[in-house]
Amino acid sequence: MEAREPVSLNAMNADGVGLQVQFIWRQDRHVHTISLMIDGRSVPVFESVEGSNVDVWPPSPPLQQLSVEELRPETQVALLVGMAGKSHWSMSVEPADDRAAFVFDVACRSRDAAEQLGSGYLLLADGRSTSGEHDATIDVAGRSTRIRCDRDGPTAATVKEGPRGLRIEPATVIAGETTRWRYAIEMK
Repeated sequence: MEAREPVSLNAMNADGVGLQVQFIWRQDRHVHTISLMIDGRSVPVFESVEGSNVDVWPPSPPLQQLSVEELRPETQVALLVGMAGKSHWSMSVEPADDRAAFVFDVACRSRDAAEQLGSGYLLLADGRSTSGEHDATIDVAGRSTRIRCDRDGPTAATVKEGPRGLRIEPATVIAGETTRWRYAIEMK
């Protein structure tokens, strides 16, 4: 089932604060926004940086189809797929069981050498950020949001801080093979 209305998933802690990821259809793909949920209000923190329908290698995966499935009772996961040029992308977004966090598992199958692969995020809120090779912390509205990338194995990724946001890139890209990168966005 392809969703065109905004779709939201929540990852809340026992105190009722946490994160929300919302998928919004814009032009030809689903954009996603990650917000802090505090005292019943939403504070947008990140939004995926998207390309256009002519980009062969867009700044984030071009995700045209969205399905929300029940993974286990009261736990929904978003499954997305899309394509650009000769490459196919997929992404799953799953709330963590034990904390206010989402786990993003992204893959791209490409025939050609990638000019760029990764997930770009624009920082929407005023805040202070610090980053290392595999993680970044953003302090917004008195709360910390952390991006943690897998450090080892086939889903390893790095995070890079830019002038207006962050970019998460796979540690290894091999032309003609499926490249994966995995990261978590969590409220601390």
